[in-house]
Amino acid sequence: MRRKCKHTQNYAKLQQKYIHQTLPLYQRSVSLTLGNESRLHEEDTGQHDHWSPIGDPEKRFKIYSAYFDPRLEVVESYLVPDGFLPFGSIRIFAILPYKIRKEDVFCNFRSDNVYAAIHRADEVEAVHEHWNMEFAASYVICKLAGNITKREARLPDEVALSYIAEPSMQEATSFVRIKYPKTDRLFRSAPSRSLAICVGPLHHDFSYALRVVEFFEYYIMNQAERFYVYNKSATPEVDTVLRHYQATGLVQVLDWHFDGYKFESELRYEGIFVALNDCLYRATVAGGFRYTAIVDFDELLFPAGDNETLLEYLQTKDRYDVHSFNFQGVFFYDIYSPDFSQVPSGSNNKYLYTQVRNVRTKNPLLHHNRSKYILKGRNVLEAGNHFVWKAVRDTHEYAVPENEGLLMHYRDGSLGYDFENVVLDNRIRQRFGEVLWRRVNKKCALIFPESGVCPLGVNYNKTSSIR
Repeated sequence: MRRKCKHTQNYAKLQQKYIHQTLPLYQRSVSLTLGNESRLHEEDTGQHDHWSPIGDPEKRFKIYSAYFDPRLEVVESYLVPDGFLPFGSIRIFAILPYKIRKEDVFCNFRSDNVYAAIHRADEVEAVHEHWNMEFAASYVICKLAGNITKREARLPDEVALSYIAEPSMQEATSFVRIKYPKTDRLFRSAPSRSLAICVGPLHHDFSYALRVVEFFEYYIMNQAERFYVYNKSATPEVDTVLRHYQATGLVQVLDWHFDGYKFESELRYEGIFVALNDCLYRATVAGGFRYTAIVDFDELLFPAGDNETLLEYLQTKDRYDVHSFNFQGVFFYDIYSPDFSQVPSGSNNKYLYTQVRNVRTKNPLLHHNRSKYILKGRNVLEAGNHFVWKAVRDTHEYAVPENEGLLMHYRDGSLGYDFENVVLDNRIRQRFGEVLWRRVNKKCALIFPESGVCPLGVNYNKTSSIR
């Protein structure tokens, strides 16, 4: 019996080694077709994305989005039947119980609204930083495999999750569209776009309209091409700002309305870790971006080189084996006296954070301690709040030294981090100030033509960070 078991194990290892060596050849040879190819010619705006219940809503299982991933490293260890090979996978983002019975989760695929196939999930994982709460931001991975005797494989249009351990979920109910790369479906050429910015979720009637405009304009000056904002709850004024930028094509506003959880006791606040990872895949797969920044509206990544934009800095330091650039944080707290000496005369908007706050904590925090980062999406598997949790093998983080760049955190309220040890820092004011004032005032005049003023928000200097 032992000899037979050992023989079976050895065969399985040889089979997986064969699969690992054969996958690239198979993927290059198979033709992948989508049931509805016309969808690929449309710009994905996220307008169809929203939280949907899986089965009985009272059970609080939810699904949000799904993405095709052609990276073979993800699927090379998954078992496949004889005569089949995987050519990619579908990654589904959801909120699931932390202690879910993983073997009972299934992916249900369909094309053109016709039921196609059902497969047991190959991987069901809670995103890191779940703190062992009852519910967790989760991802489910199901491989896509093709018959090696055929030269064509059909890609599914939609996917739903089912869970055989729960009666109301044994049949697929809520299907979501699977997002595919618009071009270069297998990531064979360089990404077509450069820098995207992820923000969110906005919550508790986020009200700081002027801060939002300043944030967008700063990153646009640093060559950002797209912003993804997850909006759960914002004031009408902030919604007005978001709609203005959305109409220009610069911003995608994602519907993040959901409830039913006690945040920080049953689920990490506002489902943030679904948002971060959805944004990683949204920007990389659907958006075609090389770099994606993970930041809040009060956080600006600053390149320290002379007259260097953020994108130029990334392009200078980039290597094939880097998965992210991690920036140490310093704090421009509101407890320090503001300096209004450089406010242009006649300016309708007088409190730009980057222009009136010029006192900060002297010593940057260590990397991974409230740091923020820019990731290279094709090299990253799982994003965290302050650093990358999982990346493709043989890649590493680039820890940005202080003399090359910093995270400038314009936080309202003090976290206490060495707040008595301060230094004057006018670099953003000096480099971007004149143009930034002009751009912000022009935008506010367009968005709020009656006053030309973007609202600061209620108790604007007493807010807490978005996260």
